[in-house]
Amino acid sequence: MAGTWTSQNKILPGAYINFLTNAPLSITVGDRGIVVLLQEMSVGLAGDIYRVTATENEYPDGVTKADKLLVNEALKGAKTVLVYNLGAAHTEAEITAALAALKTEIFNIICYPYDDVAYESNKLAIATWINAMRETEGVKIQGVLANYVADDESIINVSQGVELADGTELTAAEATAWVAGVTAGANINQSNTGRKYVGAIDVVPRMTKTEMENAITAGEFIFKVDTAQNVTAVYDINSLTTVTVDKGKQFTKNRVIRTIDGINNDITVIFESNYVGKVNNNEDGRSLLRATLIEYFNELQRMNAIQNFEPEDVTVNPGTDTDAVVIDCYIQPVDSVEKIYITVNLS
Repeated sequence: MAGTWTSQNKILPGAYINFLTNAPLSITVGDRGIVVLLQEMSVGLAGDIYRVTATENEYPDGVTKADKLLVNEALKGAKTVLVYNLGAAHTEAEITAALAALKTEIFNIICYPYDDVAYESNKLAIATWINAMRETEGVKIQGVLANYVADDESIINVSQGVELADGTELTAAEATAWVAGVTAGANINQSNTGRKYVGAIDVVPRMTKTEMENAITAGEFIFKVDTAQNVTAVYDINSLTTVTVDKGKQFTKNRVIRTIDGINNDITVIFESNYVGKVNNNEDGRSLLRATLIEYFNELQRMNAIQNFEPEDVTVNPGTDTDAVVIDCYIQPVDSVEKIYITVNLS
């Protein structure tokens, strides 16, 4: 178990880690690439979950091309899609049941590909659940929603659709499946800024430069047609727009969020697998834990996920209780080169 903390009052054994702008930041060495797709299905039973990869699937008999459309878009980036069957007419009660069932599933991104005034309460329920999973349960996931102004680093807000090569037009809601897939499948040292949308030939609707700037400022994930006529992601950002001392501008970048979430998940695994109940909470035991973390961060630095790391950036101290430890990490994530300022002198 894990989560965040403001005071040392936790009940369950676990790794409780805080991430602030001037404290820790890093990225996972563990596997990513699992998307949950909350989807209406024309066949099967509501509440069923179908695991789908590029080579295998657990679809029910009679599955249609339409049922597979968004799964196939997600698989352009994801390794695995867990399709949660919402039935043919999902309700708030079905969303609640879905979120309860998914609480014990392992995944990176949850996607809800619907956008209508009737679904706003469902979007809110999903966003609230994601926040609770991150802050209370310590499960660092993100959600992808359409036209949802969450102002939160855990929610990616897609506001534009695309046209596929076969003439199919995907709405912003349907395009969330592709965004979820490439977000889940992104390497730990990779940004999706400029990522080519394979199979897309146009953006719906197209935006002017000013409209694109306004959308980015508003925390929207959008697309453009580049000079080679490829459809690409403009900027790999989430919906966070209100920056603070604790959550600076870097928290708007999904690459940085993958870094933060990865460190949380990996340290939790390291702690629970190797230290809980196995190592004394004395100077020797804490030194062993610190050495393991230093080795972990050095590996991240070799992968160019973090930079400027020194062993002194990790401290492990005794907590208030005799069985508690407090870990402080000062980590600088590597961001991609996404803004280049060039001066051209014409004469």
